[in-house]
Amino acid sequence: MPATLTTLDSVLKEFYLGPIQDQLNNEVLALDLMEKASVDWSGKRVIIPVHTSRNSGVGYRGEGGTLPTAGQQGFSNLTVNAEFLYGRFQVSGPAIAAAKTGGKNSFISYVDAEMTKLVSDIRNEANQRTFAGGRVVGYLNEKKTKLANVTWEFSGDSARLDRMHQVCRAAAAGPFELAVLLVRCDTLETISQERLRDDAVPSTAVDQSAGTIEFVGAVDTRTDINGATVPPGTAIAVVVRYRDQNAGVQARIDDGTVAFQELAACAGTGNAATTVQEPLGVFSCLHDQEYFGLGTGAAGGVAATQIRDGSGELIGTGHCTLSADDSRAGLSLGELQRLIDQLDIDSGEAPDVMLVHPVFRQAYAGLMVSTANNNNNLVVDTTSAGKGDAGFSAFSFNNIPFKSSRHCPKGMVVALHTPSWKLTELESGGFADLDGAVLSRTANADNWEGFYRWYYNQVCLRPNANGVLVGFSFPGSAAGA
Repeated sequence: MPATLTTLDSVLKEFYLGPIQDQLNNEVLALDLMEKASVDWSGKRVIIPVHTSRNSGVGYRGEGGTLPTAGQQGFSNLTVNAEFLYGRFQVSGPAIAAAKTGGKNSFISYVDAEMTKLVSDIRNEANQRTFAGGRVVGYLNEKKTKLANVTWEFSGDSARLDRMHQVCRAAAAGPFELAVLLVRCDTLETISQERLRDDAVPSTAVDQSAGTIEFVGAVDTRTDINGATVPPGTAIAVVVRYRDQNAGVQARIDDGTVAFQELAACAGTGNAATTVQEPLGVFSCLHDQEYFGLGTGAAGGVAATQIRDGSGELIGTGHCTLSADDSRAGLSLGELQRLIDQLDIDSGEAPDVMLVHPVFRQAYAGLMVSTANNNNNLVVDTTSAGKGDAGFSAFSFNNIPFKSSRHCPKGMVVALHTPSWKLTELESGGFADLDGAVLSRTANADNWEGFYRWYYNQVCLRPNANGVLVGFSFPGSAAGA
């Protein structure tokens, strides 16, 4: 019996609405590590209460003395908006015609690549945004004088930063340079406003292989980034500026010589999405000023709120290597311990997973068998006999496992306390079939199409239990190995 559009649509539901959803759940890092929160949505918004301060009504007194002044626990409402991730596929009319004569298996062969690869693309996008979604795209580690066209070591999503800069450089009314804020990770104080270097199109201000970026320099002369203004071992967050649509901030800023552009109107270019339309990444949840209620706008779908107390003790940890001028250095077990100790001091918690780029394993394996350390770093489990193997199947530090992801930036370790992370879903990922059909006719073309949608956001309720360590050297970086 020839296939019809009705029977083919049933096949699509049978083959894809279930299995591909399972594939997404198994392969997206955010879903794998973050607990899905049971929340009540009001429209596309949910409010989550967050504990931000302790009761101050505690203290010792003498016998018969006056009791401490009554205090209370401090709470804030974290308002989270769902962000919308889409993927779209299309099948031509001739493919439909071939399927009618060849049966459902013929049709499946036509659409299999389109639909399965689409889910793979969505997975990749979601996994990338797990780290650098929102305004914070990465970190600087070096401490030095800000001069014109100075190269800085950068640990973060270089590809995304470069893409946004290219959009500004190629703007019809431009070219403009992309504006960023440099923010201390320990206090969330803005120490400088910079713009990426002005050069030819395409720009080379972002070197993805070496892990460096270049600023014009001298745009903001408030202070240099040295040990006097930023303590050694403290990382600096690179925050992409964007136009706050509610506050009406200008999309262009003029430093007196040349205009440069905040990340506005990029959604219309087809080359980059605005940061306010993305879910929050780990970096933004730890070090975006506006996530902590210190800005004037929204941070990746989370309304400005006071999530921290006056002492700032809820800010996530941001460390860099304690080398000369905090420049890139080889992987150090002592630096890993310093990160974990700081999380314990700040929150009383320990991370339960550390995320790294796959090349991190090369350096870590080298440390474990280093002859310079007389192999004292290596702990071998000999409880059961097995075949000889020169490699390692798993890595850990202080019994905290490392998990590798190719979307985790090189030269850094992301330490997560996963119970503090929540995935809020307004609509779980899947192919849209609200009208009972996966395929719909396109206008003015002999095509049928469908789309995948996922409405969600990810938030951190205890940023101080999480942290990043940046500034490690990696193959191809300026520091070498």
